Amino acid sequence: MPTSRQISFRFLLVALTFLCGLAGAVAAETGERRVALVIGNSAYRAAPALPNPGNDAQDVAAALRAVGFEVIEGRDLDRRGMGEALGRFARAADGADAALFFYAGHGLQFRGENFLLPVDSAPSDEFSIPYETTRVADVIDALQNAKGVRLLILDACRNNPLADRITSSGRSRDSSIGRGLARIAQNRGMVVAYATQANDVAADGKGRNSPFSAALVEQLAEPGLEVGQLFRRVAAGVNQRTGGRQTPELSISLLGDFYFNRSETDQQAWAKLRDSQDGPALRDFVARFPKSYLADAARARIEAVERAQREEALRRQLATYEEERRKAAAAAESARQAEAARLAAARAEQDRLAAAQAEQRRKAEEDAARQQAEQRRKLDERLAQLEADNRKAQAELAARTDDQARRARDDKERERQALERERLSLAQTEKLKAAETDANRQKQDEDRRIAERLAKLEEENKRAAAELAARLKAEQEIREAGERERIRLMAELEAERRRATEELQRVQSAAAAAPARPDEGPRLAALPGGALELAKAPAVIDLAGLTRTINLELGRVGCYSGKPDGEWTSKATSRAVREFARLANLDVPGTPTTDFLDILKRQSGRICPLTCTARQVERDGVCVAKSCPRGERLDSDGDCVAPKPKRVAQERSVRPAAARPPAPARAPAPAARGRCFNFNGQSFCE
Repeated sequence: MPTSRQISFRFLLVALTFLCGLAGAVAAETGERRVALVIGNSAYRAAPALPNPGNDAQDVAAALRAVGFEVIEGRDLDRRGMGEALGRFARAADGADAALFFYAGHGLQFRGENFLLPVDSAPSDEFSIPYETTRVADVIDALQNAKGVRLLILDACRNNPLADRITSSGRSRDSSIGRGLARIAQNRGMVVAYATQANDVAADGKGRNSPFSAALVEQLAEPGLEVGQLFRRVAAGVNQRTGGRQTPELSISLLGDFYFNRSETDQQAWAKLRDSQDGPALRDFVARFPKSYLADAARARIEAVERAQREEALRRQLATYEEERRKAAAAAESARQAEAARLAAARAEQDRLAAAQAEQRRKAEEDAARQQAEQRRKLDERLAQLEADNRKAQAELAARTDDQARRARDDKERERQALERERLSLAQTEKLKAAETDANRQKQDEDRRIAERLAKLEEENKRAAAELAARLKAEQEIREAGERERIRLMAELEAERRRATEELQRVQSAAAAAPARPDEGPRLAALPGGALELAKAPAVIDLAGLTRTINLELGRVGCYSGKPDGEWTSKATSRAVREFARLANLDVPGTPTTDFLDILKRQSGRICPLTCTARQVERDGVCVAKSCPRGERLDSDGDCVAPKPKRVAQERSVRPAAARPPAPARAPAPAARGRCFNFNGQSFCE
């Protein structure tokens, strides 16, 4: 069972461990570097073992670490080990602020010089002592490397049987080996502490540590002790433990103070905290010095500080509540004033916006009325212009139609005369045919010019009517009327074809029943051919009518500007079909089809860009014919020129033909090159 002394020592070690971190922090704060070499030799080979030096070295090393020393520790070192430890220590002590050497074990003095015995030391005589031991002078040399305080602590004054054996063997002079250790000459800046007086023997102790080491470890844990005060307390403790039989020896040669443990004492700490209001610092004082007589005063101070802090916190809380109430009231008043200002500004802004909106509506209404009046004026002017153009076109078309009817009657008369001449003589017929061919060519040229002019006039009229119809939203009715007219014309042409066929059959029957006369041969031969051509007309009329309707639709979408010619392979129709197919991304059809016509009818406006001919000018988005002064005409290059005099073929006198019964009245046969139809109350012939 551990003794009370062992328990106290263990408590002391725990306290030293607790203080280790604090002392290290203090040393770090001061910037000091402290090094120590601690050696404890117990297991001697040539002498009985010592029980305590190993414990002494371990406990002193722990105490030194607790107060901020870097400790090199060695136990049971032989001579080589002690030399290596001294070498390490000398290097570590170089430039240190404090260097300490502690040794526990056997030592002796020889010829006034001190030696420390390694565990393998076994000197047989006085001559071998310097070579089998470690000189204390070497230790002092290592300590001299430090720039600050140097401390030499030797607990090595124990009874040495090796020295006794050398002395008793007679192999030494009586005065060469002395008791204990010899005094060391004072060195400035050095502290030398022996476990007992010089030339005396120290006790090893019966507990864990020697009396000197135990007292040293105990005092190292005390904070705020100057080195002289510390060793005086160590001496008092050793004297008390040994009953006055052992008194340590101390030699100090320092110019300043040195503290092993710079930690404050309870009185020093309380002197700083006596009037403090720092609760954590006061609680830390109680934790550091729980057994101090000042701990109760610290606890009372803590209660007073905490009570004052609670009262202050309550006052601050009440002040905070009052300040928050005041701020809330001020904020509410500010919010009320801001809301009132916002409402006033909102009302003013609302009035301003209402006035601005009223003014804007008034200006918009005025602008709308002005624009509507301007649009009505422009529309009225445009309608008046279109009506004038339409009346002019209608008048010109009526004049051209009357001229064409007159020319048609003249052509019919010439045809009658030609037939009469054919009946007179074949030779005369050839001459008449030549003259008629020339007349027909002139007629055809004139008809072609008239037809072109009529087509252009019709195109202008149709475009003007289409524009007018678009503004009056009647474009669809015009297309339907045109389609119905086309169907009616096709029906009339079909009826005409049937009548021509019947007439042909009747003539053929009459020719077969009556005897042939020489002067009727050419006429009878000519009639069946013309009738036959007319009889074959249905297939041509259907294809040409579909082509002509396609021409009209192509003209509506702006791709065809000429007169509907009804010829699919004509240059104008082919060019218009290709242009529309390109713009509509279609394949070009080889023949006119109703599908192609349906695609055209589905187009709602112009597809092809407007292109006017040389005889036209663009006006308001449409091409209209150029007009020339009276007495001039428009040529193919679009220039106004004087008309050329017409050549009139002189008819030769012919012998009247023999009287023959007049032919039954029948409708006049259509011209070989085309047909006549009505559109918008006007007649057109091709």
